[in-house]
Amino acid sequence: MSRRIALFGGSFDPFHLGHFLLGRLAWESLRLDEVIYLPCAQSPLKKFQPVAPAADRLRWLKQGLLGQRWAKVSNWEIGRSGISYSIDTAAHWREMAPAAKLFWIMGSDQWSVLPDWKDFRKLARWVHFLVFPRPERPKARRGISMSVLPCRFDVSSTEIRQRVHRRLSIGGLVPARIESVIAKSRYYR
Repeated sequence: MSRRIALFGGSFDPFHLGHFLLGRLAWESLRLDEVIYLPCAQSPLKKFQPVAPAADRLRWLKQGLLGQRWAKVSNWEIGRSGISYSIDTAAHWREMAPAAKLFWIMGSDQWSVLPDWKDFRKLARWVHFLVFPRPERPKARRGISMSVLPCRFDVSSTEIRQRVHRRLSIGGLVPARIESVIAKSRYYR
């Protein structure tokens, strides 16, 4: 049986329990071998770039996922620098694990703009999309394989940045291991 690998790209600015729970939910419900978290260098469709530097976002991910045998953190997109296109990332992982079945974890906000992604049809031939409602339930797209991840939580990096800026607690929203580091950082003030 071939390996089953989910790729989970994003800014992770900062990494929070929603990211953690989505990865674990995908791993458990689809019997994946691993979920690879891929912090991006620069998102092609976002108007703003990450507030926290890449090195810190990468470190937070590693600390927050420490001890989770199902989760891996890759610096591949950050190491390339420049714009992080999903098609390039999928091509890399196809080369790294040619016999694996690849999945792509995303929110319904990104699912709704998938046609704007570079080479999205080619990407759709290479991966099976795992989409979580954010907040709306994603609608099927003709000719593109997709499953909805049934999650019941809604935490966003934007909300966490706003709470840190307003000097409110982020306890219970981010892994305890990185809560004080994020709260004390100056990136979101």
